[in-house]
Order: sequence, then structure tokens, then C-alpha cells
Amino acid sequence: MKRYVWGILIGFFIFFSMSPTVYELAQKEKIQGRTFELVHNYITDYNFYLSRIREGMEGRWTVVERYTSEPHRGSLVQIFYLLLGKPVQFFSDRVWGATYAYHGARIIFGAIVLFLLSLVVRRVFRSFLWQVLAFLMVVTASTVPIVVPMGETIRFGGYMSWWTVMDSLQRITFLPHLLLGQAGILLLLCVPFEQIFLKFISAFILGMVFPPGALFVAVVLTSMSIVEVLFAPHHFLKSGKDRILWFQTNLFPRIAVVIGCIPALFYYSLIMTQSPWRRLVEFDALNPTVFPLLEYGYAMGPVLLFGTLGGVLSLFKKEKNMLIFVSWVITWAIFLLVFRFVPQQSSLRFTEMIPNVPLGILTTYLFYQCGLFSRRLFAKNMKYPSFAKASADGQVSSIKYQVWKIGKTLSYIILYTLCFIPIAVGFLVMVSSFLWQKDFIDQKVRAGWPAISMNNYIVYPMAGFIDALNYIESHTEKEAVILSDLTAGNYIPAYAGRTVYVGHDNTLDKEIKVDLAHQFFLGEMTPSDAEVWLMQNRITHVFFGPQEKESKKDIASLYPFLREVYRNTDVTLYSVFPATPN
Repeated sequence: MKRYVWGILIGFFIFFSMSPTVYELAQKEKIQGRTFELVHNYITDYNFYLSRIREGMEGRWTVVERYTSEPHRGSLVQIFYLLLGKPVQFFSDRVWGATYAYHGARIIFGAIVLFLLSLVVRRVFRSFLWQVLAFLMVVTASTVPIVVPMGETIRFGGYMSWWTVMDSLQRITFLPHLLLGQAGILLLLCVPFEQIFLKFISAFILGMVFPPGALFVAVVLTSMSIVEVLFAPHHFLKSGKDRILWFQTNLFPRIAVVIGCIPALFYYSLIMTQSPWRRLVEFDALNPTVFPLLEYGYAMGPVLLFGTLGGVLSLFKKEKNMLIFVSWVITWAIFLLVFRFVPQQSSLRFTEMIPNVPLGILTTYLFYQCGLFSRRLFAKNMKYPSFAKASADGQVSSIKYQVWKIGKTLSYIILYTLCFIPIAVGFLVMVSSFLWQKDFIDQKVRAGWPAISMNNYIVYPMAGFIDALNYIESHTEKEAVILSDLTAGNYIPAYAGRTVYVGHDNTLDKEIKVDLAHQFFLGEMTPSDAEVWLMQNRITHVFFGPQEKESKKDIASLYPFLREVYRNTDVTLYSVFPATPN
């Protein structure tokens, strides 16, 4: 029966997290004159991931950056998404094949994370009730709520709502690679298994899919081992037999994990110095995201306070099975501080190390210890009741016994109420998250302007825009390079499988390229300069759609080497015919 409870809980939260996606699918038939797309999280990154999946569908085994026009070799960067494309190669519609692979991965890896979480709480707590409470505490852990009046009702908002990882509903089925990375973190830190080689392989996969997670795991295990070595004789390992067992079952597997992380981290340290992959490091350095730690503390919610108290209590009580969670929290806090001063890697990435897991478990541990204390207190009073005065027939006063019984019951009611409150509030925050997302989808369905997503307006694209992308896919060479503004440049690699000059933050020298593209569309280049510039960047076609038309220029008359090859009401596509030899 208990295993069915876990299946029901996991299934419920996966469906709940996917419910905005299900709701959006249900609105598909309401869209008029536009093309439906099942965007998840943020449109530019979503198309970026689809482009990687598409590369796998097209038969590639290494990743090329279609968001930059410089020639380069393939790499293993983000190869996880490329591999997601392999099972859906049979789809004739590349876009929907990639869409199914992406959202299917959200469901699968989200379920794996919750399943591993259920294994962890079952290992930590003996009581089934406390196992379920710990699971719910972790899953629903959310921000300190902000009450937002909505007419006659209210909703709950939260702190750092701009960072989707903080949303307790969305994080359950968030980005597929992040979910796989979090599953790896849980597996390597909390789930014991004896095969050292499997630990090595798991660590290597984690490093390739989610490098910050591999670095984090390696540091957690290293710091935990140091703590145990320094304090084991007095705290955790009391005998020589304990120490020998610790070396066999803990130290050697941990060394295997750390060694498994090293090749992947070494590979990334090398590849990130090469073009165009160095852009991944440059972007964080050029656009550092600094967030107030106090606000982040509020965003973590009640589990930050109670989890910290639980961690201190576990150290005081020398709880071996809590040390990993304490080490997890300490390493997470150190990384948040240290990487505020490391421009190559934003400290924001380390908010993705599912800190709600150790904090939620330590919070439950705190309440569990309070329950043990109450039970021991009342058990002691029951055995040696200070108020018990035997009557002439040897019976305890019934009135005083009833007072004791009521007090015991009230103590447990208070304890479980205190445990239930953060879970209930967290669940209401999740309900509010669904309602906010539903409102956003409704607005997209009703939107009549603009024609495509741009300038912070998110809409379903006009049908003519997608028709032009379909034409590019069917009528241009695979080696074609397309010039457009940012929005079309973001869509083309995902929808047409072609390379663009600029279209994503991963575009090498994006800031310079955006400015040069605008100069071209505004007619600020001379024809000869424009022609040379296009040839130098291997550009074969120019996409002139809704965003590009904001220049109010007739680029065909400005640049005589452009030849129209396709036109509809929304887009004109030009081919570049150089007047001078290459």
C-alpha cells in the first residue's frame, strides 16, 4: 500500500507542475491567424534547446552553434539535448518532434528526481508519516509569501519571482538538463550503491550535462570527508572498526565520484577558451547577475530558518545520516558567497543545486526531534507521574490522568500543525503559480499585437512568419547563413535548421553583431561596405520580417545585390547575389 502512496504523490506533483502546459495545449484551437507553439519558460532559451534537439534529429553526434556564423568544429557542449533528438528522428515535422522530446524529458526527469527524493526520505526517516511529511516539505518548500489582492480573492506572490528556479511549482518539471543534473546530485550525495565504477560514470555524466553540479558534488563530498576525518574519533566514528568500514563504504566511493567529475570539468575548462564556446563564459562576465542575499533568503522561505536550526541540532546530537545534508547546505552557502567574486561563473547557478532538499529534510528532522522530545517527556511522566497520588485502592486520580492525556494530545496537535503550516502555505503558493501562468497563457491567446515576440512582448507568431521559416527549411542549402534581427534569428535554427548571424546570447560577439545588423537594416551601410560585410560573415540570405521592417527602409533598393526569392504578407526573404567576386 505504501508504495502506491509514493506513486500517487509523484504522479500528482508531476501532473500539477505540467498543468500549465496541459492548459496551454487545450487552448490551441482558440488561436486565430497565428501559429501555436508550446514554449516553456523563456522563448529564446526554449528555441535554443529545440535547435540542439533538432541537430540530433538530423543525425549529428556533436553540437555546432547555429546561433553564430563563424566556422567551427562540433563539441560536446549541451550534447544532452542533441541526444534527446535521437529517439524522435522518425518525426517528419522536426519542430514538433523536438517539442515532444523536450516536454517528454521534463516529465521523465522530473519524475526521476521525485522518485530519488522518495528514496532519500525513506532512508532518513523510519516512520512512514515522517517520510511523507519530509517529501511534502521538500516539494512544497517555497518563498515567504507576499499576499496579492485580486479583486475579491487573493493570491500569493514571492521574492525573486524573476528567477524561475525559485518557483516551487515550475521547478518540479523545469529544464530537462537541470533536472538530470539535480537527479545526479541526489544520486551521488544521498543514494548509496556499492558499484564504484557506476559512481564514476554517474559523476562523469553529471559533469558533461551540468558542470556546476559536478563541481558542487565534488566539493560537498570532499568537505564532508574532511569533517569526518577531523572529528570522527569524537563525533561520528567511535571505534577502529567504524573507521575501517568508513574507508571501504564511504571514502573510496567518494574518491571515485570526485575523479569522475574531473574529466568533464577539465574538458569544459579547455573548450570554454575556444570560439564560439568561450561565449558561455564571456556572457556571465559581461552580464553579471547580482541578487541581494537577503532577498534570496526570503525566497528560500521558512525551510531556510528551520533547516538551519535542524542542521545545528543534528551536529549537536552527532547524527551521522544528517551530516551529508549539513555539508550540502554549508557548501551551497559558501558557493553563493564565493562566486559573487568569480566573473566566469554567476553565483546564481548555485541556486539550482536544489537546496530545498537538504533544508526541507533538516526542517522535518527538527520537527521530528521535537516530537521525540514530547513523547519522551510524556512517557516519563506516565511512568513516574509527579502528579500521581495513588488512592486507597491504588488507582491514579482519573482527573489528573485526563489532564495529562489532554496535554499530550495538545502537544502533538501543536507539533503537527507547525509541521503542516509551511506545507500548506507552500501548496497555496503553487496554486497561485498555476493561476499566474494561466493568466499569461490567456493573454497570449487573446493578443493581437505585435506580429511576433519582441521587445519583451510574448505572443504566438503570425502564420506568415512561420511559413517563411518553412520555406527556408525546404528551399535553402544546409550551409546557408541567414541575416535577421534577434527574434527571427532565434527561431531559424530551431524551425529551419539553418545558421544565423545573430539570434541568442550565445552568439559570439552578440552585442557587436546586433549593432551591425541594425546598421544594415537601417541603411547606414554603403552598398559596397554591406556587400563586403555579408561576404566576410558568409551570409547567403536576408530575412526581412516584422521586426526588421521596423527600420522603415526598403532594403532591396538600398542594396542592389539582394534578390527576392520569397514573399508573403509578413516576410520577404532575399538571397545575396554579390556583384563582385568573393
